[in-house]
Amino acid sequence: MTMAISVIQNPKSTIQNCGEITGFILAGGRSSRMGRDKALLPVGDRRLIELVIQRVRPAVERLMVIGGAHNAPPLHDLPADAILMDLKPDHGPLMGIYTGLMHTETPLNLFVPCDMPWIEWRLVELLLSACRGNVEAVASLHPFEEVQPFPLIRHVKACRAIGGLLDRGECSLQALLRQPQARLVTIEEPALWRSFVNVNTLADYAQLNDETTLTPRR
Repeated sequence: MTMAISVIQNPKSTIQNCGEITGFILAGGRSSRMGRDKALLPVGDRRLIELVIQRVRPAVERLMVIGGAHNAPPLHDLPADAILMDLKPDHGPLMGIYTGLMHTETPLNLFVPCDMPWIEWRLVELLLSACRGNVEAVASLHPFEEVQPFPLIRHVKACRAIGGLLDRGECSLQALLRQPQARLVTIEEPALWRSFVNVNTLADYAQLNDETTLTPRR
């Protein structure tokens, strides 16, 4: 049985109360477990990162890709509003988040890694609904697999706090989610758990190719 990756249908109609949102695709990692740059892995007639862009693009006002010096040139032909580079290399996804917040023009920002091709907008909706008051970061809690740091909603006002973590040499996403202004949303809907699947290894990549039927280009 194949599973189609489809474009999100009119997601903006469901987030009118949240204001404008900027989407960031994180692609600056070294893909050490894969052994090659996973963002650029071919899946059918596209690349892995393009599948993620396809899922996120219709739901955000602007979409940017954050890469590293090692892979920035081949990212420039992607359907994104901007291609950014990590402000400092080799500092993990926390630096990618910081880089995105330094370039955003919207209060709320969505961060998704380049290897999550099954992300569902319903999951993002649930996270957005928790980003109120003094909350600066929202991620997921899987009932059986604990904290899922991505997809991540981050308010722009959190930039200073992230900068403080990086200045102290702390690059852990877990440290980010332990801060008082962070919230975790327990995801009870089994249909949404597939959103958390990452393509980290060659076995994951083979399974993605086996299970995926691509929709036509638009």
